Order: sequence, then structure tokens, then C-alpha cells
Amino acid sequence: MLTRLGYLDFINCLPVYYGILEKKAAIKAQITKGFPNQLNAMLAAGDLDISPISSIEYARHQDEYLLLPDICLNSEGPVRSVVLISKFPMEMLDNKSIALPTTSATSQVLLKILLSHLNVSYEVKPPELNSMLNNADAALLIGDDALRIMETDNLFLYDLAELWQRKTGFPIVFAVWAVRKDYVDKLNSSEIIDDIADSLRKSLKYGLANIDKIIDMVSPDFPCVDLEDYFRNLKYEFGAKEREGLLAYYDYAFRLGLCDRCEKITALQPQ
Repeated sequence: MLTRLGYLDFINCLPVYYGILEKKAAIKAQITKGFPNQLNAMLAAGDLDISPISSIEYARHQDEYLLLPDICLNSEGPVRSVVLISKFPMEMLDNKSIALPTTSATSQVLLKILLSHLNVSYEVKPPELNSMLNNADAALLIGDDALRIMETDNLFLYDLAELWQRKTGFPIVFAVWAVRKDYVDKLNSSEIIDDIADSLRKSLKYGLANIDKIIDMVSPDFPCVDLEDYFRNLKYEFGAKEREGLLAYYDYAFRLGLCDRCEKITALQPQ
């Protein structure tokens, strides 16, 4: 039976899977697309074996998941695809309401960390800006939905990745690739998972070497977006700095009661 592998259905994940899609990196897996909330739920339910998930989900399932050791989705500084759109300046959001998108998990927590000094109420809504702002003072959008938001008269736009970097000095890790521990136990070997991780590395290498082709592919859907700048600000390394930033994020989230304490990142060790 093929490994069931998730695929985050935003263009920020396309470089990771581009080599696979173009048949430049073979992979023995059944691939399922989904938004972050969908992949989070499918992995938690055991409907996927390996998947990119919202990084907050690792802290919430740390006893059930291992992480692939060298891949994540992160940004240091502005990213443009995690944006708060507000009727008021951020410092005036005390006692105001914010609509959160159903698609998000990491960014919902990130916003609550950044606004923890304010008294704000939250409500989860489908990610459509006009309807979100009908009954709220601000709205959070992520991924492709956020990229399509341009500067708007009488609204304030805030890039949460940039605000996090200013606050902590760390990159923000939006997504990690997680493996269910019970799947590892069932295999009784990490060889299959190592092969999938290697395929993802090869696919990402090909994707990054062919960003111009990726941009040409997706540009009709984003005619007003500087996609070269967007992909330049996305990073996929999961090194020491990214792990330290992720643990700092978990610490803030724990202190707000948004996840269990998570002081260690446990990655799958290749065999």
C-alpha cells in the first residue's frame, strides 16, 4: 500500500512538489491536496501518513508525530501571504473583533501572540474578505487568499511574518512535514519514509532551480503580485535558527494556553 502523502494546496508549497509534478523526482506515494486545516485534520485522524501541517499542530500532537528533519515552510521578514486587514491601526484594536479564516491554524495563533496585550474577540469565518469584514473590525487571511489582497483605501494591512521577526528576531515557521509515529511503527523501518523525504528534497531542489517556470505557471492567477519577490522571501530550510524560532513560538503559544508545552522538536532519524 502506498504511503498517503499530503500536499498543501497553496502556491507557497509548489516548489516542494514541483519536481514530483514534473516527473523529475520519482515518489512512491498517493498524494492528497488540501488546505492547512484539512491536512491537519486528515493527519490527526490517520487518513494521511505524512503531510505538511500547520506548525502549531506539532505542539498539539507531539506525542503522535515525528518531523522530517530538513524541510519546513518559513519566512524571515515580510511574506505577503499572512496578512491582517484592519479598519483600524493595530494599536487601536483593543475591544475590537477579528475574523479568522477557517483555513488557518499557525497564523491564528501567531496573530493571538502578536495581539496578546490587547483585549480582542475572535470568530472563525470562511476566507472571504468582504464577508469577514461585514461583522468584524479586522480579518486575517493566509496563503493565496492573502496574496490577492492589494493595498486598499481606508484599510490597514499588516504582514504578520514581518511583525514576528521584529518582535523576536526569528523566522516564523508556518508549516512542518510530519509523520505519524504509528505509521513508522507499522513499517518497522524508516526506509520508505527516508525515500519519500529524499524525493521531496530532490523535488524541492528542482523547484527552486526552476522558480521562473513556477512563476509562469501561476502568474495568470496572480496578475498583480510580484511573484519573484514572493518566492524570494519564502524559505524551506529547517535548520537551527528555524527550530529555535519554532520553539519560541511554541513557548508564547503555551503561555497563552493555545498548545501544550513543547520544548523539544523530535525529527525522524534517517537509517
